[in-house]
Amino acid sequence: MVGVDNIRKSEFRLVAAIAAVTLGFFAANLFCFRNSDVVLDPRSWYDLAKVMLLLAAIFVAMRLVGWRIEKDKSRIGRFIATSAAAIRLLATNASLFVPLSFASVWFMYLASATSRPLMDQTLAALDAAIGFDWRTFLDLTNKQPWVAGTLVFAYHALGRQLPLLFIFLAFVKGPRLTEFITLLAISSALTGISMSFVPAAGAYAYFHPQSVEFHNFTARAGMWHFTELMKIRSGEPFRLFVTRAEGLVTFPSYHTALGIMVVYALRDFRWLFWSVGCLNAAMIVSTLPEGGHHLIDVIAGAMVAIAAIVAVRFVVGYEPHAAAANAGPTSHAAPLKTPPSASPPASAAPSPP
Repeated sequence: MVGVDNIRKSEFRLVAAIAAVTLGFFAANLFCFRNSDVVLDPRSWYDLAKVMLLLAAIFVAMRLVGWRIEKDKSRIGRFIATSAAAIRLLATNASLFVPLSFASVWFMYLASATSRPLMDQTLAALDAAIGFDWRTFLDLTNKQPWVAGTLVFAYHALGRQLPLLFIFLAFVKGPRLTEFITLLAISSALTGISMSFVPAAGAYAYFHPQSVEFHNFTARAGMWHFTELMKIRSGEPFRLFVTRAEGLVTFPSYHTALGIMVVYALRDFRWLFWSVGCLNAAMIVSTLPEGGHHLIDVIAGAMVAIAAIVAVRFVVGYEPHAAAANAGPTSHAAPLKTPPSASPPASAAPSPP
């Protein structure tokens, strides 16, 4: 029971941290939007409400399934109870993640709507100061089609990792999922603050390479966000529909931060830790030619990930997997007050970004 109590206390602290960051984003948004050209489309609130109601419905449905199957000790009964508890945990954590994402995206757009000059020249100068030439690196990676193809695949694979990671952790090691969302919250806050002070458009926008110089990468490499960014910076009214938002962050590289945090979240599962670690190492390299980041963006993104990990370990105060092991199989569902029979077994074998 000591282990269960530790899990419960640590998850409370993690949820409190997520809530604090989310509320902080909303408070900053409400303060900034009054003098901003970025107007939030009312449909965004409608979509947020729909998603939250859906998650609540899933939670209630899985709770009813757990109650209905509680006394069934058969193998299929235990499987259904375990699955219901995992899905309920997934819905609970998603209900933390969705408002966080909504508020952070809104903030990124408000922060990007500035008339301050872009700082790509400074970022490129910092790259040069540490001996890195972005155009030379682009030429080097573009010359080898298999290298470029590998980097393109790794870069775009990150978006598929998040939903898979959410599902995997919910079914295998629930405490890690809440920890991961806390990492997302803290890293988003650090990223939002950083990009507010360092507006940038990216290496492609700064160096203007010809298409033949990156023909083995995607046609709009590093420039997906550029049109949107220029509209926001134009001073003209801009209507933001959150579900159609673009990623606007150049400094720091959030791809880098996220890639590191995903691997960190998988640290208890060696077979996934090393395989995903290799993939995300390639992804971090790809943020330069495919993502259009300066090297200093990547370094800053890694620092954001490290700072978020240190902050989460401080918030938790202990290693969740150790407490889970001490608590036994019931620890996974204990915070949700599910019966022991409905708790998925703790695994000994991952985590972030």
